[in-house]
Amino acid sequence: MSLTLPNLPNGNDKSDSRQGIKQTSSTEEQGAGKSSERYVIGDLNKSNWNDHPEYATPEYSKADGPNPKLDLLEHLSNDFAELLHRRDISDCCLKVQDTYMSVHRCILAARSNVFANVISNNMVRLKAGQGDQLEKSEKNGILVITVPNTDTETMKQVVLFMYTARCNINEDNAIELLNAAGRFDIKSLKVFSGSFIAEHITLHNVLNLMKSAYDYDNKLVRQKCTAFFIDNAQEIMAMKETWKIFAVNRPDIIAELLYWNVNKEEFHRQKF
Repeated sequence: MSLTLPNLPNGNDKSDSRQGIKQTSSTEEQGAGKSSERYVIGDLNKSNWNDHPEYATPEYSKADGPNPKLDLLEHLSNDFAELLHRRDISDCCLKVQDTYMSVHRCILAARSNVFANVISNNMVRLKAGQGDQLEKSEKNGILVITVPNTDTETMKQVVLFMYTARCNINEDNAIELLNAAGRFDIKSLKVFSGSFIAEHITLHNVLNLMKSAYDYDNKLVRQKCTAFFIDNAQEIMAMKETWKIFAVNRPDIIAELLYWNVNKEEFHRQKF
């Protein structure tokens, strides 16, 4: 079955790029019962991009009055966002479930160590488990990377972040973005999602967040979750079924949490 990836000039799609651009699958794919779409990420209106001050880096945090350096970064981010509408110069597609996302190899390689090594066939440079399930193929001269075990909406935000250093993060998708940041080794997304999550730890999500922090070596989230556990150990362990299941699956994490709960002063003296 062939995948048709049209080479359309920018602005000749007969679609409003601010609303997103979709093209339905080929007749052959439709006949086979496929629901594939070639998707170019939209909804990139600048009005949706008001950065929260707590996520701005010290060098570029918003201040009273004009900031030329910040303005330049803003323009750069906006220009890179426009690339998401340039299917005519796209040389790669990410296949996520039945959706194809038109992207650019150089952007993926610059932002993600995993994608960089997959694209350049340097799989030996990846850590154990990284990139194992990413599959490469080529259709009509376009590299297609299949990304399993990731939902489309999460991957759309990951791609948007790789291009613009911005995405729509909330309590519903934060842990998925954190996992994606670790899985694809996108360092700035680790910091961005970790900073958000650090302010939204609860009794009900702390163990799952700790697992993600362990699995993907996110020191900030790990430290914040441990501190939260120390302050709320009795309540967390009182959720007996959840605690029991987690203890069976991740005894390594449980051991560390209990150690720090006993050695609180030592924990607070640590420099993370």
